[in-house]
Amino acid sequence: MLRTNQTFFDYLEQLYTRQDHKGNIVLKSFEKGDKILTQNEISTKIMLIKTGITKCYFVEENDKEYIVEFLGKGEIIGEIEVIKNVPCLCSIEAITEVTVYSMSIPYFSVAY
Repeated sequence: MLRTNQTFFDYLEQLYTRQDHKGNIVLKSFEKGDKILTQNEISTKIMLIKTGITKCYFVEENDKEYIVEFLGKGEIIGEIEVIKNVPCLCSIEAITEVTVYSMSIPYFSVAY
């Protein structure tokens, strides 16, 4: 099942077009197979998927990969780690070409 969130997507798209400082939210692109976030690494950005499909998964100590979910348009990634102040719980990989809105952590904290 592919999770999407049109309402949140519409909200962030409005923030993106109205932002005073154009560096607060930027568009980033990823090719199929690129890792957007990596398990156990520190994330410096919070992202919202604009286009494409991603796979959220984790790898156990026995090197087995477990898929948690597939994420699409409007889904936010990296927010749990920022809220809990922990390294990435899962890896996020681009299954198709993916475009995201990328926000700095301080901007995310103020905007939400």
